[in-house]
Amino acid sequence: MRFMVLIKATKDSEAGVMPSEQLLTEMGKFNEELVKAGVMLAGEGLHPSSKGARVKFSGEKRTVIDGPFPETKDLVAGFWMFQVKSRKRRSNGSSAARIPPARRPRSRFVRCSRRRTSVPR
Repeated sequence: MRFMVLIKATKDSEAGVMPSEQLLTEMGKFNEELVKAGVMLAGEGLHPSSKGARVKFSGEKRTVIDGPFPETKDLVAGFWMFQVKSRKRRSNGSSAARIPPARRPRSRFVRCSRRRTSVPR
C-alpha cells in the first residue's frame, strides 16, 4: 500500500525561506532511516509557487497560469511517498508517526494506487 504525505505550504515556504539547519538535519536522518527500512519511495521539497504554473484543462483547451498563487492553503511545499504493508503500519513508528514534529501540523495523507502505471513522456 502506498501513501503520499503532502506538506502544506506556508507564507515562509512561499517566500523561499528554507527550514532551519536543525530541521533539515532531522528530516535527513528520518529520510535515511525510512529508505534503509524500504518504506520511503520518494520525497522532496518543492519550489515556491512563484516558480511554478497551473495548467487548466477544458475540453481540448489548455490554459497555463504562471505563479505565484495567493492562497497558501491550497499549495504543497513538499511530499513523502511511503510503501507500507498495511494502514496500521502507516500509523505506527514505521513511517508517519515519526514525521519530524515541525512538519506534522502541515501534513496530509493521500492513499495512492496499488498498481504501478506508466505515464507517456
